[in-house]
Amino acid sequence: MRRLLAVLAACCLVLLGGCVTVPTSGPVERHLPAQQQANPGVDIAPVPPAQDASPGLIVEGFLHAMATYQPGYTVARQFLTADAADGWRPESGVEVYAGGYPPQVSDSGVVLTAPLVGTLDPQGSFTPGATAYHHDFGLQRDTEKQWRISRPPRGLLVSQSLFSGTWVRADVCLWDATGTWLVPDPRFVQTGTPGLLATVRAVLGGPSRSAAAAYRPALGTRVEASAATLGAGGTVTVELTGELEALDTESRRRLAAELVWSLSSLDGVTGVRIHGNGAGWDLGTSGVLSISDFPQGAPLPPSPGEGVFLLREGTVQRATWADPGAAPLAVGGAPIRASALAARTDGQVLALVTDGGTRVRSVAVRDGTERVELTGHQVTGVRWTRQGELWAVLDRTRDARLRVIRDGRETPVTTDSLPQGWIRSFAPAPDGVRAALVIENQGRTSLGVAAIVRTAGDFRLVGWRELTPANWAPAGQQPADVGWTGSASLLVLLGGSSTARVVSVDSEGAVATDVRPNDTAALVQLAAAPSGRAVLRGPDGQTWRFVDGFTWEPWLDRVEAVALP
Repeated sequence: MRRLLAVLAACCLVLLGGCVTVPTSGPVERHLPAQQQANPGVDIAPVPPAQDASPGLIVEGFLHAMATYQPGYTVARQFLTADAADGWRPESGVEVYAGGYPPQVSDSGVVLTAPLVGTLDPQGSFTPGATAYHHDFGLQRDTEKQWRISRPPRGLLVSQSLFSGTWVRADVCLWDATGTWLVPDPRFVQTGTPGLLATVRAVLGGPSRSAAAAYRPALGTRVEASAATLGAGGTVTVELTGELEALDTESRRRLAAELVWSLSSLDGVTGVRIHGNGAGWDLGTSGVLSISDFPQGAPLPPSPGEGVFLLREGTVQRATWADPGAAPLAVGGAPIRASALAARTDGQVLALVTDGGTRVRSVAVRDGTERVELTGHQVTGVRWTRQGELWAVLDRTRDARLRVIRDGRETPVTTDSLPQGWIRSFAPAPDGVRAALVIENQGRTSLGVAAIVRTAGDFRLVGWRELTPANWAPAGQQPADVGWTGSASLLVLLGGSSTARVVSVDSEGAVATDVRPNDTAALVQLAAAPSGRAVLRGPDGQTWRFVDGFTWEPWLDRVEAVALP
């Protein structure tokens, strides 16, 4: 089920280098994914500056020392002047620059100029970068005539090659604003024990700022994490301190669910034991908690089965993923002309855009019962969310470009935080709280992720984060379609040339891997599902289904649209 997810999610040990690199130009390349691990093994300790080291060696040693965690970064500070060491704040964030750009040494100093691949804020949230990075380290001699750095970066500065082995992605899972679903809020943490503790503290700290309105706020009581250690068998012991007596049983259980799901996103973690002020938490279990103890609100919904739904030869049809050679079966009654379709997450109801885009109809898969859900708008696409809502994409460039239909009621969606332009693709995440969008404006398309905020009678998208495809898309190929293949992974269809590409990207835009089929010239649609299944469609109606790794096999022809629940 998670084959396609493995192409991206398992490679999160290597954010921007090592086995996976993020080039700043040229074609997207294929890479073997590495594992996202909680315990990296033996760390290589940073080396203090050597006596009479040259300016170039001082800067290189400083860069290496920043890549390995130490409390207070005491070794890295030894490369700085006394004043610079006092003012340097490594906890303020991380800047990651592209590999292959060593510092340049000249008579005027040591300067680093390289493409900025991305940054981490103090919470560990990643923001892709698309600018050049330039920094003069300000080499000076100290009182002992040794070269030292007087102008360090504001926080940590790490090359992608060094970053690759020392940081991993933790899918911090927090309750949505309704307290119904756990929603990933990915962060990047350092490997080993520091990363475990950082993950726990990220849970206690609450959601990242950009999309905080879509999540429940952090605990109102003062609770801190003093330790998180990985023991034999993959059990992490979490030590909490503070005003724990203020948490009732339900609050403890909710916090435990967040901790267990978040820590379990790291490879090698099989269970979590929680201690509060030195005493074990009694939640009605044996003491070691796993994700099986918190099935409610899991980030991924249950599998909807084997159905793949098609618009083909003027009818709605259902194919079976498990038996690709079987002839598709008709769904519904009389043939109906439709331009787009979507399958509800349980696979039991379809939505169709009909009547030249002016109507949206729902069709029950079991008996073909139809109902008109929306009229009076020009609709270009439809999607369902986990919450049972039907979303319609309107042919508009601004204002309310989306409509939500639930229980027969139509509600406009506030999209002020999104870039202006046509929404060419709208893909709700498996949790139904985030969405990936492709927006076109004046010939340029942008790919980004936003959060869905639901209040009484109101829907709005907030926290737009562009994924900056310039870092991983070939020149001249812009995003055309997008779909989710896991709780924090996307497939992106890149168009704009005679040969389209499909790229697997994490939801933060940090890691990209080319997964396109080799025998396709042009592609016009991508359909993807959280199960890892994916289908591509060409302009002539030919489809390809994802099999494994980088393999796509030709499938049905004469297909006008395809949808996966």
